[in-house]
Amino acid sequence: MERRGFLVRTGLALGASAFSPPALLRAQAPSGGLPDLSSWDKIRAQFDGLDPKIVHMSTGASVRQVTLYAKPSAASVDEVVGKLAKAIRPETRYVAATWVHSSTGVKLPIRAMAEALARVNARRDARDRVVFCVDGVHGFAIENVMLPDLGCDFFIAGCHKWLFGPRGTGLVWGRSDAWSQAQATIPSFDLEAYEMWMGVRPQRELPISVHISPGGFHAFEHRWALPAAFAFHERIGKSRVEARTHALNTQLKDGLAAMKNLTLYTPRSPALSAGIVCFDVAGMSAGDVAGRLFTRGIVASVTPYKTLYARLAPSLVTSAADVELTLAEVRSLAG
Repeated sequence: MERRGFLVRTGLALGASAFSPPALLRAQAPSGGLPDLSSWDKIRAQFDGLDPKIVHMSTGASVRQVTLYAKPSAASVDEVVGKLAKAIRPETRYVAATWVHSSTGVKLPIRAMAEALARVNARRDARDRVVFCVDGVHGFAIENVMLPDLGCDFFIAGCHKWLFGPRGTGLVWGRSDAWSQAQATIPSFDLEAYEMWMGVRPQRELPISVHISPGGFHAFEHRWALPAAFAFHERIGKSRVEARTHALNTQLKDGLAAMKNLTLYTPRSPALSAGIVCFDVAGMSAGDVAGRLFTRGIVASVTPYKTLYARLAPSLVTSAADVELTLAEVRSLAG
């Protein structure tokens, strides 16, 4: 019941939402299941850590990667939306974007991007419309937003990060008029669908979530544990979760920005950031920064990409005192 209530208050219609395995499978499923892409179609994509060759191999489509901001700390809504609009071509059929970039901490203005794509689609036939898919793993369970209000066609997120659910759990949501653009890549093991296939139950139309939730024997114990994670957030309230997470991250960013010999890469504004803060300390590698902080009992990480930054992520389980302690330790490193 807790999970059902959270989904409803997030705008996830139960029949249009599916629970699925970990991130890479979720990321491949929408692109691999689009039936109308052919070799001449183009996908315009912004992928973090996902090889576009996967999309090409599964659909035959070509992929273009587009940089949506020149400098992370100075990213703006106008810059992101402008670069997106300029990148759309007549043959563009699919846009994939990451809501919050784990490489920089930048939170993309998804609603504004969706509105720009809606203007493009208004001039196109229905079969030629651009489908907008969002990897929302680092925004889901932070931002107090109803997912349909984001304006995207598909939204995909893991439940093991900011929701604090078990690893290996995630969900896929789609607009009711977008599911016709996709098809399941893995058969469902839903009991009703299975019995229809065997011919022992009368045929009837099933919710799309039945077909999209992949079958097989998963870590069901992890899925059964999800209600506790949803209940935790429900008891606190979405608006309080958002306010708390942003307040802690603003406290951290303000403190880091005031330090000498330190470069902050994540935007200061909560409108363009969420729960990830990336920075550099002059004269130290990102790994050295994370390692030194770990010896002081502070867990930091290094962005697992070509460009390496030190990374901190205050969350609901962090206190303002924890942030101040972290700032003091970083200040001792920066000098």
